[in-house]
Formats: sequence, structure tokens, C-alpha cells
Amino acid sequence: MAYKKFDDPVAKVDDSKYGVNDVFFDDRIRRAVQAISNVCLGTTSGTGHIPTLATCALGGTAGFKTTYDVGVVIDGVLSTVAAQDNLLFEALGTMGTNTVAKFLIRSKDGTSATCIGPGNVINKEDYASAALAAVAAKIPDLPDGAAPLGYVTLQAPAVTKLILTGGASTTAAKLGYVLGTGGTAGTATYVDLMRMPYDK
Repeated sequence: MAYKKFDDPVAKVDDSKYGVNDVFFDDRIRRAVQAISNVCLGTTSGTGHIPTLATCALGGTAGFKTTYDVGVVIDGVLSTVAAQDNLLFEALGTMGTNTVAKFLIRSKDGTSATCIGPGNVINKEDYASAALAAVAAKIPDLPDGAAPLGYVTLQAPAVTKLILTGGASTTAAKLGYVLGTGGTAGTATYVDLMRMPYDK
């Protein structure tokens, strides 16, 4: 029988077979697995544990915010995402007039959040109502190694484009997204998440 001495070199191991990406060719299955494994947790309130949501909302001066600290599990590791204000979009872009789109607020590092998206941009003129158009708008896919906190649906007015800014390299970029008086900059609705929805 052959024995390994303590100072023998360790043989390289091919761990590619453990990769999730190569196994789930169908994104629907992959998304379902993410919904089970990457979650937003609760906290203690009063006498017991209750689900605590990030409570996504319009930012104080720009973008969006998460109102509460939340616990998350990412790839089996527990961490806390701090409440944040004035969350900007991760990428720049412009939504055309009379459109609707959904954006995902998520944490990738387990301590802070960012807003990504859109999943797609829907022209409301193609549907009988803005509500039906919003149903057709999809949430962006959750990146691997991230936990969902919530999503926001942006409705652009019929005559106004929405300028979605991100980063903070310039003063203009810091504006993010702010609701205009009388809805001239569009309207936003929020849904808090504990798991990634499978069919939205």
C-alpha cells in the first residue's frame, strides 16, 4: 500500500465539475436554484424572529434607498447588508417616453446594495394599459453570488424620457433618478424581496 508523506506535493485537483454554471444549461432551473439558496433573512423584533424586509423606496435626494439593515445568505455565508440612501443605478442609460421597466436592487458583496437593470424595456403603447405593460416588464436576472433585496418598476411619462444615471464621477451622474413634480419624471413602485421571484 502506498502512503502519502506529509511533505509530498499536493496533486492538483480539477474542480470544474463542481461549477453550477456548466450544469444548468436552462436558465429557468438555475433561477429556481438561486431562489432557494440566496435569500434575505429576518431579524429579532419583540419576542421572536420575524421576516424583515429592506423596504426599498425613493432615495432622499436621488435614486433609491433600503430603509432597514437586513441579513442575507449568499452561497451559504451569512452577512448583513446595511441600510443605504441615494442608491444610484449601476449603469447609465435612458428610458424612452411612454415606457416601463423593472430594476433589481441586490447585494453582491453582502454588505451593500446596488441597482441593476433593466431586464427589458416595454413600450406601453403595445398594451391596453400601463398595468399590463408592467406585467410584461421583467426583473433582471440575479447575478451569481448575490442576494435580492427588492425591485422597482419605473413608468416613464408619455412625453418625457427618463435619464438613468449611475456612478459618481461627475456632478450630473450623482442625480440618479428623482420623481418629478406631477410625475414629470415618471412614477416608481417598489416590491421587497426575500427570495428571487421565479416568474416576474
